[in-house]
Amino acid sequence: MLAKLIIKRSFWFNKSMREIEAFKKMSFDEQRARQLILLEKTLRAAAKTKFYSDIFSKLPKFENPIELLKSIPYLDKETLRKNSEKFVVNPSFTVPAHTSGTTGTPLKLRRDIRSIAYEQANFFEWYRSKGWNPEDAMIELRGDMVVPANRKNPPFGIRDFIFKKYVLSSYHLSDKTCEWYIEKIKKSKAKFLSAYPSSAYILADFMKRNNIEPLGLTAVFLASETIYDYQKYLIEKFIGTVCGQYGNAERVVWMTTCSAGSYHENVNYGFTEYIPLGDNYYEIVATGFINKSMPLLRYKTGDVAIDPFGRNEKCECGCNGPGCKNIIGRIDDVLITPDGRKIGRLDHIFKGIENIIAAQIIQHDFDNVEIKIVPTESFSTNDEKNISEKFHLRVGDNINLIFNYVNDIPRSKNGKFRAVINLIK
Repeated sequence: MLAKLIIKRSFWFNKSMREIEAFKKMSFDEQRARQLILLEKTLRAAAKTKFYSDIFSKLPKFENPIELLKSIPYLDKETLRKNSEKFVVNPSFTVPAHTSGTTGTPLKLRRDIRSIAYEQANFFEWYRSKGWNPEDAMIELRGDMVVPANRKNPPFGIRDFIFKKYVLSSYHLSDKTCEWYIEKIKKSKAKFLSAYPSSAYILADFMKRNNIEPLGLTAVFLASETIYDYQKYLIEKFIGTVCGQYGNAERVVWMTTCSAGSYHENVNYGFTEYIPLGDNYYEIVATGFINKSMPLLRYKTGDVAIDPFGRNEKCECGCNGPGCKNIIGRIDDVLITPDGRKIGRLDHIFKGIENIIAAQIIQHDFDNVEIKIVPTESFSTNDEKNISEKFHLRVGDNINLIFNYVNDIPRSKNGKFRAVINLIK
């Protein structure tokens, strides 16, 4: 926590907070001008990379940075996976990061210290815009490994005194334990919860089924998964007002929801485009500004926006765009353990495994889970062992893993990748 404090509350964090606050005070046209300046800087940083240098050398000169950007081809995840080192400007001044993202394709990424601090500043400002202040306690329910997976009795979390958080395990939620979580939230007197949508929904559903009085939290900050309407309804009814955030580990896009439930782009964070897919569905393509050490241009996120609106169009909340009505990102089922625990997002088990093209988790029954993998030629038994250890560390030892190596993993009918599929009726 001290290491995180040094990085996440560093000089760069305070500088980022000042930049964000100054940006909010700008007029609409000034913000647009600032976005173009940041885009131009990002293009210059990208031109220094091995991947983009050849592309830029063959392009004509453009006066407008948007015209230059749109002359560059889209970047897909597979190209990034195969050439990740070619996108890095100064590897000596970066830290590693990993993601399996929406498509189940693990990616090896690099981030500079400034981008980490800026990301934290964005979360800080988002929380603050919903009534939170640094003196307020925050409950966190977001996949942190804080207690052993095989623990049967509480406590199922720890107190983080440095960041004033109660960090609770999202791997121990069940009908047997949910009451402990609810009492912990009540006793903490915290009015703010940061959670995966799936984890918050498990709590809300338990409260509904057991006629438990609503918690009435000021805000529930949801991120990292698709927020379904049925989840939002129940979470708001039993826990608190839902505030949604959309972003990714590649650090190319940042959006948050307004009072009308639409997503608004942070144009100080990146430049977003939308590729038409038909029926008002669009793939989100984004160019990030904050990570100059690994600039990604026109990156195809694999996520889908519904009914995007431009900067000159007004949202139902009364504010201008750009943004979209809704976002379809990760589509995962919940895994259920033999002892009744309900576990949401599990992509952590593939992070850091470089020899995977795609991966999927399929639960056939309470005792058996299939790990479907599209491997590279370099995949080895050590990779399999690593995945198995990470899985059991989070889920426990009472589930049998079956590894299945395939050439391809099909998508659902709507084109989305399902990272976790539960076949238990």
